Formats: sequence, C-alpha cells, structure tokens
Amino acid sequence: MHGTQGMTALQLRKKTLLLESDLNRFTLHAELERLREVAGWVNRIQDARQQIAPWALVLTPLAGVALASGLRRSRSGTGFLARALEIAPLLIQIWRTFIAPSNEPK
Repeated sequence: MHGTQGMTALQLRKKTLLLESDLNRFTLHAELERLREVAGWVNRIQDARQQIAPWALVLTPLAGVALASGLRRSRSGTGFLARALEIAPLLIQIWRTFIAPSNEPK
C-alpha cells in the first residue's frame, strides 16, 4: 500500500511540475509580446528620429541664428521668416558638404 501511495505522490508531483511549466511558458509568451510591442515602439521612434535628423542638423543652426538676430532687433514675423529663408540655402549647402557624405552607406 505504501508503494501505491508513493507512486501517487510522484504522479501528483509530476503533474504539478508540468502545470508550473505550462504557467511559466504562458508567462514567458506574454512577456515576450510586451517586449515586442516596446521594441516596435522604440523602432518607430528611431525611424522618426532618422527622418528628422537631417532636417534638425539644418534647422537648429538656422533657428539659433534667427533667434540671435531676432533678439537684437525687434521685427515682425515676416521679417524673421525672410531672414531664415535667406540663410537656409547656405546652411543646406554646408550640411551637404560636411555632414552628408559621412552618413551615406558604404
């Protein structure tokens, strides 16, 4: 009788371990899905950042120059925009000369 009870205890332990394994597998799958969602979100941010980066390299100095000149003189918004548009082609040319070749794939 002791052997039958021992076998039953072993069978119960085996079933318990199998259920724990299934639970752990389901938990792992759920965590993996959450990680995939976060990774997709991070990838979308990186893609947007890569698309914005060339414009940011051009527009940041332009904004700095415009802000500095705008602080010295009080002018209307159209004057500010006209000055920005005058400087933009020069900044784009500088950017293409110095920055763009290093970003091209080899």
